[in-house]
Amino acid sequence: MLRLRRAGGPPQSVNVSYDSERKLAALHSLMRDHRVMRHPIWRRFAAGDFNLSQIRPFALQYYLHVSTTRLYAAGVLARCSDETIQFALASVLWDEYGRGDPQQTHPAQFRRFLGQLGLTQRDWKAARPIPELMLYRDVHYRLCTQEPFWVGFGAVAFAMEWPIPIFYRHLVTGFRRALDLDDTALDFFLSHVREDKAHAQGLSQALGPHLADPHVRQALQEGITRSLDARVILMDGLLRITFRNAHRRRSHQAGL
Repeated sequence: MLRLRRAGGPPQSVNVSYDSERKLAALHSLMRDHRVMRHPIWRRFAAGDFNLSQIRPFALQYYLHVSTTRLYAAGVLARCSDETIQFALASVLWDEYGRGDPQQTHPAQFRRFLGQLGLTQRDWKAARPIPELMLYRDVHYRLCTQEPFWVGFGAVAFAMEWPIPIFYRHLVTGFRRALDLDDTALDFFLSHVREDKAHAQGLSQALGPHLADPHVRQALQEGITRSLDARVILMDGLLRITFRNAHRRRSHQAGL
């Protein structure tokens, strides 16, 4: 017997069989083996191989990304007919929206991080998404509002939750090394390391008997793969704008 976290109340019990756990493990393996997990941006960040002027463009683009991610879960929730899954999705959105506190929504948390980088409201209001982020948005709006429900659920419940703590540990390591930021400044990333693990567990457990359906599993796999493929492109763009100056310096030194 596993339990879903209920914000402000007792947990909700869900039966998850050994067979369901085995099928969940296969979905986790699909994510773990995806090339996005080995994207070079994670190594570059973890090494702290950047300075403040490099990280500002990254941070502004990532803010534009963060400002829309909750809308994907909302799109999937609006199309969900299973009350247990509705509850799990609503729990994620409760956290995204700061559990009722406007100062603790995820965009608000990220704006405080931007402030630690010396950026202002004028900067993030003026920011425009790079092409790779626009593609990521287009893919996820389509996955979550136009494709079959289980495809969108695969993107939101798995690809957008399970890998995030792994990704953000790399970012936190780099921010500490390069910019000497403390935990208060890094609250957005550290809270996601905690919350997204719980989100992934709750959403996975809510699937319950649906995992027995091979068509559901196939749709989940499709959503996971398409979401992570789009994230590879997004990370390519973020790598490009963050480290392009370093690349130019190396090319100049090499006489290229």
